[in-house]
Amino acid sequence: MCLNCKEGFPISKIPIRVSGVSGFAISEYTPDAAVMINSIKEKGLTSLIPIVAELIVRDWPDGLPTPIFVPLPSSPANMKKRGYSHTALMARALARRVIGASTFELLRSSRSRKDQVGLDTHERSENLEGAFRINLRRHRLANRPIVLVDDVLTSGASMASAIQTLSLGGLVVSSFCVLAKAGFK
Repeated sequence: MCLNCKEGFPISKIPIRVSGVSGFAISEYTPDAAVMINSIKEKGLTSLIPIVAELIVRDWPDGLPTPIFVPLPSSPANMKKRGYSHTALMARALARRVIGASTFELLRSSRSRKDQVGLDTHERSENLEGAFRINLRRHRLANRPIVLVDDVLTSGASMASAIQTLSLGGLVVSSFCVLAKAGFK
């Protein structure tokens, strides 16, 4: 992404609420956001991830100091296909840009699941029931805010499942951030 494209990327911090947790997207799912996301996920252009992180932290909320960024895991099939977790890379890039932040992969995929693309809201929710498990080994959370990280929020099913999984594990999710919001109301 050239400097002009990065500087011209329209950021409109969009407040979103999922399962009682407030978070935000920095863009609607515009053609520019779609190209960026698909380039990272499907073409392996992980060099765009630091740019995405810079865009997300441009106006980082004051109420989330020293966050722990927790990436939402991709399905096992997508992880195998890509060879990397784009959300884990996003979380690490965010942690490098927010003072005192860190990242822990507290969520793991607990089973295989369908790709969410093409599923309606009800099918997405069913597809994600029990899809995540919590991994607390070696993690010191020290009452810091937990912020979930994902690329796109479409129906909110993935985010809701992640919030529920962490809540059942005794953790409180403070917020979440995504690059783009696609149709979520």
